[in-house]
Amino acid sequence: MRQKLDDIRQWLSRQWSALKPWALRLLKLLGEWIARVWKVYTVRDNRWLAVPCTAAALFVLLVLVKSYQGIAYNYTNECKIYKLGYPIEDARTLVATLSEAQEDTLIAHQEHDTIAIPVLGMRYFIADNFDRYLALHKADKTSAPLDVIIALVNVGYDRDRESSAVPCDTSKGQLMLVNGRHYLDENYKPENLAKFSMDYCYENQRAQSVVVDAFMEMQQACKEQTNAQLMVNSAYRSYKDQIGTYKRNPKGYAARAGSSEHQTGFAIDVTSREHPMRWPFDKSEEGIWMREHCHEYGFILRYPKKQSQIFGFAYEPWHLRYVGKEVAKRIHDEDITFDEYYAYYLDRN
Repeated sequence: MRQKLDDIRQWLSRQWSALKPWALRLLKLLGEWIARVWKVYTVRDNRWLAVPCTAAALFVLLVLVKSYQGIAYNYTNECKIYKLGYPIEDARTLVATLSEAQEDTLIAHQEHDTIAIPVLGMRYFIADNFDRYLALHKADKTSAPLDVIIALVNVGYDRDRESSAVPCDTSKGQLMLVNGRHYLDENYKPENLAKFSMDYCYENQRAQSVVVDAFMEMQQACKEQTNAQLMVNSAYRSYKDQIGTYKRNPKGYAARAGSSEHQTGFAIDVTSREHPMRWPFDKSEEGIWMREHCHEYGFILRYPKKQSQIFGFAYEPWHLRYVGKEVAKRIHDEDITFDEYYAYYLDRN
């Protein structure tokens, strides 16, 4: 039945396209006729007929214009969206916000989607992702909150990792995004690596010089406030090093080579001299202090517990990523992941 209605609408649309030039010509002829009538009936003997004749002609013209507008409106996306069950104000809002292609996608669903309007007002809404929000909402079986759906789509969760993977944009420096969908090649190596003092790391560890300086500032503050000494357990790892790390760790606790932030030199794994093992460190006073204060020194906790679904890795309370103090503060204050920040504040623009 729906297919038949679509066929009828398409047929009417084709007929109107063919008749439209004739309708415009008719309006032109009517205008010329009104001019002639006015000229004839405004002579001295028939002047009393001028007003009623003009009024009648204008009435006919108004009816034709309104009929044209009504027929034309039926073929607008606003009308089509309204006919799906959206209130007229919602239909107008959608048309004003979305691109024509997105409007066509919404119309193609042939149903009233309950999140179409609410999603427009969400903080991290990206117009280009509108149809993907609707698709994930329709496919989702867990009734995920709308803000989670937006976050998942923005970071590419709804796309296949292999087919949607793109090279990492290394020109963004300390804000480059490296994950399963943004990869580094095997030849990438940071240019400004510096060594950590052996007093504050296990084995010989290196990272970007700005990271080394920021860590030293952070560990000094941590020692003053908790009397514990933070230690770098792991920092820069080459592409080749990451191959071995991936093989040695359970799935979900290490990235594939090319998808690890450690290759950038901006990531460090931190424990403490008092709690060298990772999980006791998580519950320690200094571990808690680091999670609460690392943003003050330009670091973020890269893989927080409650947002693990967004980036696909298990909770890692020891893994810090340097992004600079300004960005780290915004990520901390808005309680989002770096992936979400990158999608909304960097990649969108």
